[in-house]
Amino acid sequence: MEKDDDAMLRPRVALASIAAFWAFYFSIVTLRSFVVKDGDAVLAALGQRAIVTLISAGTMVLLYLVLRRATASTFRRNIIAAALLAVPAAFVFAAVHYTIFDTGLLGNITALAEGQDSRGVLQLLAPNSADADMAPMVAITGDAVDGYFYFATWAALYLLLCHGVEIGALERRAAALRAAAQTAELRALRYQINPHFLFNTLNSLSSLVMGERREAAERMIGNLAAFFRTSLAGDPAADVPLSEEIYLQQLYLDIETVRFPERLAVAIDIPDALLSVCVPALILQPLVENAVRHGVACSRGRVTIRITARNQPGHILLSVEDDGDGARGAGRPGGGLGLRNVRDRLAARFGEAADLDARPVPGQGYRARISMPLGHGR
Repeated sequence: MEKDDDAMLRPRVALASIAAFWAFYFSIVTLRSFVVKDGDAVLAALGQRAIVTLISAGTMVLLYLVLRRATASTFRRNIIAAALLAVPAAFVFAAVHYTIFDTGLLGNITALAEGQDSRGVLQLLAPNSADADMAPMVAITGDAVDGYFYFATWAALYLLLCHGVEIGALERRAAALRAAAQTAELRALRYQINPHFLFNTLNSLSSLVMGERREAAERMIGNLAAFFRTSLAGDPAADVPLSEEIYLQQLYLDIETVRFPERLAVAIDIPDALLSVCVPALILQPLVENAVRHGVACSRGRVTIRITARNQPGHILLSVEDDGDGARGAGRPGGGLGLRNVRDRLAARFGEAADLDARPVPGQGYRARISMPLGHGR
């Protein structure tokens, strides 16, 4: 199976590593020669060493092209392939090194080009170095050991780079999948709110129509349209400024005020400095809806719903509180769908950095308080 482009090492990186490897080889071997040999002899051998280096680099490019096709396999098979492919590459290096340095090839070719005695060309394989008593294959085998180290080392480095790129691509892909799953979860949780709210609102609207309260019904329809137009226009998984969240809750409470004109009062206390803080869209909606359903609808007197925001170091506290006597009802203190929805959304969005505390207020009423990390701007 072929890998995606983002999971493969780019060719320019591999070729750059080959160039850097053999440039380093050329520099180190030259410096070592200056230490152990005569300077004039070292300078005279620079051309020979440059030819060996270029041919070896070309051989390594061929090794790279073969390994590049093999890296679609498992890492273990790639290691075995690299170990095996380094053997012929090492013998190519050794053969070139022996031919250039030990046979006097360049000197004979130069002499021939200058019109000198051509009999030297027939002696290309005659050794003239300190290893003159060694058979050519023995000398080549000895150089191949060094060559194998060079090619195997680079191949291991190349495979590690490829493995690192592949791991990075897999991590990016996993992060993208986690983000997509989290977004899908946030969307699902967000849309749990709207059907329940719409059901209650339509019931209220039906009551107004049946009671022939035309103006109140028209006002509720207008507020309902504005609420859904605003709440559904953006990304359900995105954050919104607190000012926009408060505006949506005001629209909702205006709708409920038509239903409870004598029993619902609203108090909103939001410092100007916190209006730009970003919060999950409609995060307050289940809390405000619970306050209306359990606090206002279940109380006989006038109930005030208070929405407040306070700043703590690194966090913002959002509170929805009512002073209705419906807090003593059996269904109020428990973790109903609305409260579970808020907790799940906070956990999906912030993890353990956010929480919801919902409990009756001593004496009378009920309070739901959200603590979440503080952030500004979209």
